[in-house]
Amino acid sequence: MKRAEVMRNSFANFLGGALPALVTIVTLPIIVSGLGEDAYGIFALIVAIVGYFAIIDINITAGSVKYLAEYHAKADKAKINQVVSLGTAIYVGIGLIGGIVIVAAAPWLVGHVFKVPPALHEMATDAMRIGGVGFLLSQLQLYLQSIPQSLGRYDISARFEAGFGMLIPLLTVVVVVLGGDLVAVVMLRVVTSVLNVGLLWHRIRKLLPEYRWLAPRAEITRTVLSFSGFAYLQRIAAVTYAQADKLIVGALAGMQWLTFYVVAYTLVSRVFNLTFRISAVMFPASSTLAARDEIDRLRRLYLVAVRYTVFLNGAIMILLVVLADSLLTVWMGEDFARRSATVLALLAMATFVDSLTNLPSMINDGLGHPKVTGLFAVTRAILGASLAYVMVGQWGILGAAVSQLVAALLIAPGFLIYAHGRTIPITLTELFLQGYLSVLTSIVGIGLLGWWCSHALGSGLAGSLMTGCAMVALIGLLGYWVVLRQEEKATLRNWLLRRRLA
Repeated sequence: MKRAEVMRNSFANFLGGALPALVTIVTLPIIVSGLGEDAYGIFALIVAIVGYFAIIDINITAGSVKYLAEYHAKADKAKINQVVSLGTAIYVGIGLIGGIVIVAAAPWLVGHVFKVPPALHEMATDAMRIGGVGFLLSQLQLYLQSIPQSLGRYDISARFEAGFGMLIPLLTVVVVVLGGDLVAVVMLRVVTSVLNVGLLWHRIRKLLPEYRWLAPRAEITRTVLSFSGFAYLQRIAAVTYAQADKLIVGALAGMQWLTFYVVAYTLVSRVFNLTFRISAVMFPASSTLAARDEIDRLRRLYLVAVRYTVFLNGAIMILLVVLADSLLTVWMGEDFARRSATVLALLAMATFVDSLTNLPSMINDGLGHPKVTGLFAVTRAILGASLAYVMVGQWGILGAAVSQLVAALLIAPGFLIYAHGRTIPITLTELFLQGYLSVLTSIVGIGLLGWWCSHALGSGLAGSLMTGCAMVALIGLLGYWVVLRQEEKATLRNWLLRRRLA
């Protein structure tokens, strides 16, 4: 796999998340205002519950992506058919089981577990039951989305994610403006999921015209399940990390405070997810390169990718931390900023620390060591959820944000120290000197300068705008002088010269 191909897939995957993230950020204030803080909190709760039920997903996606990429590199059509058939059957089963449980448990969850206002119990129960039906579709969609990615066609999955990722929030705004309630909003998501799954399957059949249902043999089943069994630890961790704090806030603090927390969390997760999508292509890429025994190329590609992802994530983090209050004031209003700005800053720092493990995890799994990643990920998730349970009771949503930062600071360094030189063919010293040192030093310097500017210029709109522009300019210079290599600088200069002459 060539570097240019990896870059194209990274860019396509980035766009698949960037456009929906932009639309979500723009439409969120309208949706929150239209539904009301309590109703939106219930909506966030339903999303969290449906998301947490994905814990029964044994992460066949991970094994499927790895071995589809490997069998595709070897042009083994029979094994490709078996892997796709196995994954499809398992995800339909997972979706049915989870959907039935959610539908059955909805009245109990609404009435006895979470702090839902009594006047909204009936609507919340109906919406949660509809969400349970959508669970089946979401699981099938999750698996089908991974098939083009495992074959190196991130452009296909990106088009689907971008299209439906923009369509759903836009249609939600239409529903809310027309007077639709929470039930109508959840129903809309289910209907769009039906359309998404149908179109995805149609595209996959074109991508794999030779595909026929083929019952997986015992060898293929054992191979995929064995890899996925350890990768399932990561699934448990990912679901717990993404949803546990919201469930705890919903149970201990109530729907309104859940809205204040989820709004900050949504901004942080949407923005950081863009850089995660860039690094995600390294999972199938590392599997393909390992299958071809091109470890040296993988090492070079990894160190380049580290510099880019650390730079991008660091830039996002310092902008969110320094401008947290201003961003929330402009986006959601002063009331939201007053209650959520510190939460936003803490979540941005926690997510940045966690992001340092994203790329190493992809390489580690692609080289066939999901057990290591899984064990660290589960430890991170359990620690984060345990701290959140204790701290939310003491300090509300601020405690939830602090718990995530503390857990990240304790677990991420341990994973980096353990994996490099053991399961990843790069030493920790190489990683630090070639990937982290210059980038992190510069990012910290810009962050301190931005913090000083924000205090010197004030937190008003004009002062924040000047601070933000100065930080973005410095980040651009940092990217050119520190992150780009000489050949990349030469390519950029040549492109600018051609544009000027044209």
